[in-house]
Amino acid sequence: MASIFLDLGGTLVDFRPTYHEPIYYVLLKHNYDVSLKQIYRAVSAYLSREDLKMVDGNPIIDYREILKMLSLKVDEETEKELAQLNFVSISYSLYHDTLPFLKALKSLGYRIHIISNASKKIHQVLKETSLIEYVETVTASYEVGRMKPSKEIFLEGIKKAGEAGPYIGDLYEVDYLGAERAGLKPILLDRLDFYDDVNAVKVRSLMDAIKLLKS
Repeated sequence: MASIFLDLGGTLVDFRPTYHEPIYYVLLKHNYDVSLKQIYRAVSAYLSREDLKMVDGNPIIDYREILKMLSLKVDEETEKELAQLNFVSISYSLYHDTLPFLKALKSLGYRIHIISNASKKIHQVLKETSLIEYVETVTASYEVGRMKPSKEIFLEGIKKAGEAGPYIGDLYEVDYLGAERAGLKPILLDRLDFYDDVNAVKVRSLMDAIKLLKS
């Protein structure tokens, strides 16, 4: 049986709030000319920083750094509203294609492994969503002490699985490049086509990934 490695948030599970949407909607409210795609891409790049700090396995989101990456200066009122944003997820649900995808993987003989930037809460999420029934190993940043795209977290996941294989995640700088550097075969899940200009192995849905794995 072959192994496959999967990201959790943004790939299998839709956590709310996201990191990018709260920032975007505050800027939209105050009439700043910036797109959701621009915010998403800036957040993705921000999350790949080597000096990024984390708490309990989760990254600390500094909206000021993201604005700096966008070369965007905001007024005092907007700044105040951005400072009040909460990026800790309070709800989560499976994407519509998650369970069909996992069932298809099992039917193809894949052993499923999770590599995720996550706190200890990941185990509760896996249990409550029934994903634990499909997963063989879980490698989370809170236990490794390093976040993706750090090579260490991917190598720990490979060690647990006993072999390398494909890796599917939704953030180019974090998931795709990190997995590639660790010797995995990355597939970028680009649900919203936000990476339309990026040269990578990409799919728009998890079921598209099944077609790719079969080819």
